[in-house]
Amino acid sequence: MRKGFKQTAFMMSALSLLAAGCGNGEENTVSTPEATKSATATQAATAIPAAPVKIRMFASDQSLPPLDASDPNIVFMEKKTNTDVDLVSLPHSQYEDQLKLKFASGDFPDVYQSWSGPEADLIAAGKVLELNDLIEKFGPNLKKNIPQAAWDAVSVNGKILAIPQPSSNSNSTLYVRQDWLDKLGLQAPKTSDELMTVLKAFRDKDPNGNGKKDEIPFSMREKFTWGDNIFGMWGVNNSYTEVYFNNEVIIQNIHPNMKQSLGFIKSMVDEKVMDSEFLTNSRTVWEQKIKSGMVGMWSHTQQLAWQWQADLDKTIPNDKPNVVAIPTPRGTGYDGPLGTRWSPVSKTYIIMKSTKNPEAVVKYFDWLMSEEGQMFTDLGQEGDSYKKENGKIVVDTTKMEKNKAFNVIFKIHGTNQAVEEAKLSNPAAFAKLKAAWAIGEKEGFKNEAVGMPAAKNTYNIDTMFLEEGSKIVLGKVPVEHFDEFVKTWRKQGGDQMVKERTDWYNKNRKK
Repeated sequence: MRKGFKQTAFMMSALSLLAAGCGNGEENTVSTPEATKSATATQAATAIPAAPVKIRMFASDQSLPPLDASDPNIVFMEKKTNTDVDLVSLPHSQYEDQLKLKFASGDFPDVYQSWSGPEADLIAAGKVLELNDLIEKFGPNLKKNIPQAAWDAVSVNGKILAIPQPSSNSNSTLYVRQDWLDKLGLQAPKTSDELMTVLKAFRDKDPNGNGKKDEIPFSMREKFTWGDNIFGMWGVNNSYTEVYFNNEVIIQNIHPNMKQSLGFIKSMVDEKVMDSEFLTNSRTVWEQKIKSGMVGMWSHTQQLAWQWQADLDKTIPNDKPNVVAIPTPRGTGYDGPLGTRWSPVSKTYIIMKSTKNPEAVVKYFDWLMSEEGQMFTDLGQEGDSYKKENGKIVVDTTKMEKNKAFNVIFKIHGTNQAVEEAKLSNPAAFAKLKAAWAIGEKEGFKNEAVGMPAAKNTYNIDTMFLEEGSKIVLGKVPVEHFDEFVKTWRKQGGDQMVKERTDWYNKNRKK
């Protein structure tokens, strides 16, 4: 990333060594065994180090500002790993599409980031490197710190095809304004029926105390985004998740339980306990509604359990808001796993067979997974953005915020609770975060697609589901029409996709 800087530094080192070898006083040098040994040791100590290995990487920009090539953290990381990281950041919202375009044009990096396994076409074309031997030789920290479940998720018939970032929690949790519950004398709902009762109370009993009927009992974002825990009351998910059901690998959009979830959302719309703009809310609009104190319940990532509290403390301090995470209620007639999809990996890194120095790439990731590398990608450089005092980590929060893009993009390990506690520097904040994690550890259902090659064709499932689901929840077609949607999608190519995915699963995963 700093080619000019590195070339200059290398030349200066070479010139310095040359000058040392040509210094005056050469005629006074006496050759003795001791002098020879000393000279040999000196030469070894001052030998020119191997030139940094260039690693070209494709990764999502995570919707964060671009990193500066001269960022001190980049310089530090590359020095530690003896690498020159050429990071090609692709827009997060278009990442998969941009990745496909690059591959189609023959533009392949040394390594690229994904959220599952390598594309089937890349595997079939022999472009993906098997990593078993390299990890055995050069990845002691990877072997030590990545659990077997994560390795299994990126392996096909015992062949490791990616380096996984391990994950232990489900994807999202349900948040509620506990101060609203307390004011109305209500308990956190444990069933879908109790949830409806709570939402109706939020609608009718003025929990924000302004004398107006302006509360939004529940809100989500456009395209059913962050409605995960409502769908999850019946063990399904509205985003791309596959499960093994009735001897088939199917997308959960066509799972029979999806009909119950859509039916419940329709009842939320009918009862006016759902945000009337839930199908069109942008991220900005949605967040503003919550921060303004209008929303009683919503779903979002567990990692932001304290952030929501902090935001509301700033925007409506006089209301004394109290945001808490609660377990996903159980849907009527359903007794399976609740919550949202669970994956043993957060993201993965696929190394191409064409890379010239695959061992250097594995060593690079191995350092990131070392104790030093984990502390660095969590907190930055010791003595700069954090320090240790009496065995405790003390964080410079201002510098931590500046490091955010770097931390998110280069972090490859799971959650370190001690680090998260130090970053918050607030016992109450950490307690809320721990509570959300605890819920996530107990909830979630397995996404069978993790580690599977990406589907060649999903036959327009996302668009078709959004159209059909919207019609159902808005009452334009009856809930029973969902069965016709499933039949139509299967006839239009969906059966082919299901067969391909099931065949792959039975061959490579089913035990």
